[in-house]
This record gives sequence, structure tokens and C-alpha cells, in this order.
Amino acid sequence: MRKYIKFCGFIISLALCTASFFAVAEEPTDTEPAANLFPKEGVTRILLLGCDRASGLTDSILLISINEDEKSTSILQIPRDTYAEYTTKDYKKINGALSTLGESGIKDFFSSTLGIPIHYFAVISLDHFCKMVDAIGGVDVDVPQKMEYHDPTQDLHISLEAGMQHLDGKSAEHFVRYRSGYVNADLGRLDAQKLFLRAFAEKCRTLNSQDYLRLAGASLTGVQTDIGIVEAVRLCAVLRECSPEEVPMQTLAGQAVKGQSGAWYYVLNREGACRQINELTYPETPIEVSNFDAAGLFDRVQNPQFHNVYTAAERDLPLV
Repeated sequence: MRKYIKFCGFIISLALCTASFFAVAEEPTDTEPAANLFPKEGVTRILLLGCDRASGLTDSILLISINEDEKSTSILQIPRDTYAEYTTKDYKKINGALSTLGESGIKDFFSSTLGIPIHYFAVISLDHFCKMVDAIGGVDVDVPQKMEYHDPTQDLHISLEAGMQHLDGKSAEHFVRYRSGYVNADLGRLDAQKLFLRAFAEKCRTLNSQDYLRLAGASLTGVQTDIGIVEAVRLCAVLRECSPEEVPMQTLAGQAVKGQSGAWYYVLNREGACRQINELTYPETPIEVSNFDAAGLFDRVQNPQFHNVYTAAERDLPLV
């Protein structure tokens, strides 16, 4: 039991507190065993979605791939501003896909467009993120720059000094949400989230059993997931072999582009994203670029800038 609780915490440290995957999980309702969905034995992929409080938009989208045979794990970040034709409505940033498609629908969408089966989803709110950080006594993070931002309409007031800081739940939320002061805006926030994940992982490695019990208790409610307890225990046995420092975390390849309306989007680069899928998600056979996003849902051919980024050779991404 002690090891089980400890590895719950390690799953959390890998992806914004994903011990919640199985703390409140129900058994899968599919008549076919989940293992039959695997592209090869021992590979599990989990789509983790972090939601904001008011709108239901997903500020964080992570694809976690766990390879039982190789005892390895990887994390791909999908920027929230990614352009995607998941709806006929005008709003086509991927952070709106959860409210439009639902949990199973967004899992199926990414399975189809990325070309790899995604087996489970987990959705976590900001409030529960804060509770989990507080449950371990906060996290030490080297804040890369002074962060100052105030939005009274959201009651959001961020004020963090540069340098090593001890972040409790609320200040950790501010750190992972901040974006306005970065030169590259949301991409800067994605880099900050990588810093936080590794710092959280290191803190989890220092906790005792009582700390992990508090962490598990903080994970018991407020998380939606379709992963079952049996599968969660099996994944724990894999994750115990992994070291946080050896878990690669990458942002899906692409570039920020301004749309015709003036809004900024993140446009995926098909070649670069396909390479990352092949390197980090353990597909049974390598995915050809021509088979990645076969329906072209991440492209917008009507906009030359979007299309140029999407179709460019990865080394030749145009400057926009």
C-alpha cells in the first residue's frame, strides 16, 4: 500500500498531478478489454486536460505515453491556441474542443489526427491543481523572470519575483498561468509548465508516506477520467522504474501565426509533429508524414501563412 500511494504521487509529478487518474477512477465500461486497443503490447497513452474555472477551456493539454516494455515515459504538450477544424463554428482554437466534443470526443479527435490510439483521458480543474500542490507543502521553482499581471474581471492578480521561489497552490497556479510578459506569449508559458512539472517531480521524491496520503486525499474528487483502478496499478509498476529527469517533455512542433481576424493561433508543422509522434509516443510502426492528420484538420489552406507553416520542412519553418 505504501508503494502504491508513493507511485500515485509520481504519476502526479509527471503530468500536473495525474495521480488523480485512478484516485477516483471507475472501471472501464467497454465490453472489449482496454489492452485490445493498444498498438503494441505495453504502450498506454493518456490525454490530460487542465481546465480553467470560468469558461471550461483547456489551458493545458498533455499527451502522456507510457511504454511498459522500455520502462519509459514521455510527455507532449499541445499548445492551447493550436488551430484545429474540430467544429464548424468560428472559434477553432483547440482549447475549446473539450466543451464542444466532450471527453471521449476529444480523445477520439486526437487519436484520429495524430495517427495513434489514445487510450484514456483525465480532466483536472485549477482548484484541484492548487489543492494537490498545497498537499505536498508547495514546490520550489526558479522563476525565470518577474511576473506581474492583474485582471480584475477574473480576480487574477499575479505578482512573482524572479529567482528561486517557494510556491504554494495559489502561487503555483499563477506561475503556470502567466503568459502576458513572455516575448513568445503562450509558448513561454509552456516552457514554464515544463519547469514546474520537473520541480513538482523532485518534490514528490522527497515525501514520506503521510505526505503521499495527503496528496492522494487531495486527488480524490473533482477529476474526470475513464482509467480503471486495475490499469492504474499496472502503470504504477512501470512508472516506478522512471526518473523525472529522464522523462522527455516537448511541445508539439509548430509556430505562432496571426489569423485574418487578428487573433493569434499556433499552427502545427506536419513534418515536425510527425517526427515527435514517432520518437515520443511509441507507435507500432513509424507514421508517414502523408498519413499524419490525414484529413488536414490542423491546416487552413485558405490562409497562406497557416498553410506554409503546416506544410514546411521542419528545418525551413518560415518566419512570420
